[in-house]
Amino acid sequence: MSSFIRSYEEILATIDTVDVVAYAQTRNHLSGAVSRLSPYLTRGVITLPMVRDRILGRVHAAAATKFIQELAWREYFQRVWWQQGDAIFTDMRAGVRSFAQEKVPLALMRGQTGILTIDQAIDNLYQTGYVHNHARMWIAGLATNLARAHWLPVSRWFYYHLIDGDIASNTLSFQWVAGTLTGKPYDFNQAIINACSPQTQSGTYLDIDRSELLNVPTPMILLEAEQPVLPVNLPTTEAIPDLTGQTVRLFHPFHLDPTWRVGEGVIDVLLIDPTHYERFPVSSRVLDFIIAQARSVLPEVRVHVGTFSSLPGVAQATVYTRAHPTVAALPLTLDQVPQLFPGVVGAYRSFSAFWRACERFI
Repeated sequence: MSSFIRSYEEILATIDTVDVVAYAQTRNHLSGAVSRLSPYLTRGVITLPMVRDRILGRVHAAAATKFIQELAWREYFQRVWWQQGDAIFTDMRAGVRSFAQEKVPLALMRGQTGILTIDQAIDNLYQTGYVHNHARMWIAGLATNLARAHWLPVSRWFYYHLIDGDIASNTLSFQWVAGTLTGKPYDFNQAIINACSPQTQSGTYLDIDRSELLNVPTPMILLEAEQPVLPVNLPTTEAIPDLTGQTVRLFHPFHLDPTWRVGEGVIDVLLIDPTHYERFPVSSRVLDFIIAQARSVLPEVRVHVGTFSSLPGVAQATVYTRAHPTVAALPLTLDQVPQLFPGVVGAYRSFSAFWRACERFI
């Protein structure tokens, strides 16, 4: 069972121990004071404004600004997905980059790139489903900016293994690294990895000036590539009673908030829709985490593996859920996700523009 599974009380305690000052100073280092709240934010156990407000209940806004800014990245990516729809799965700035192939380097999938810190991060991905954010950038950068692999297949492979896999954040972060989101690819080198890692390494193919990353030949070790095989092993569905006339709190893999509509649901159901995982496959570790985390905070929840319409009696039930692009087409009442910055409206071409609009609301 994943070590990330927490009760709701334990998650709140984790929020209360976040050191936002240390976070701002050390978050880029692999041993830095990161919050590790991402699995619970992705799965909707907690919301962005709830985390912010709980933090601001004990520290001044000035000290928490960097932490809030990082929360805002997640909100920005979600907004882009809502606004752009399936366009986020294509180059947001078409033509700014050319890629040599649309597969995933085998050395990357095997964790045998020769860059020790990256290989350890990939091993950690396979063992735990979690990777530090800076290591995610190096993995994406190695694949897209050195191996010249298109970001989409690599992002799908990476997402498959993440217990905190947020579709918008993962997809658009890979685009950000590849330069198809902003027009400027992320460059890095061995010196940057060494500065942010507990260990150092020298004599690698990344011992270059970071500005040369896009210009050096792809190392031989990164040339062999293939399409990843991403099988989905769905869990066993549970018996769901006839919902006719019932009020149902419908949860989904991105909405597991136990404080939502408390007292209104006679029956709690977690929807695991196979059609969703045909498009966005995830590993058994991820599915196990989703279900175990749901049961940890929603002890009465019943797991339905099937489409929404296959729920017995659902057409004659009163069903609520919380909005997410993956359930937007369901014929039911969708509660909006609480936002960090509801006063900021409209589309923003970059995060920096979005953040400038947000700052006055902190």
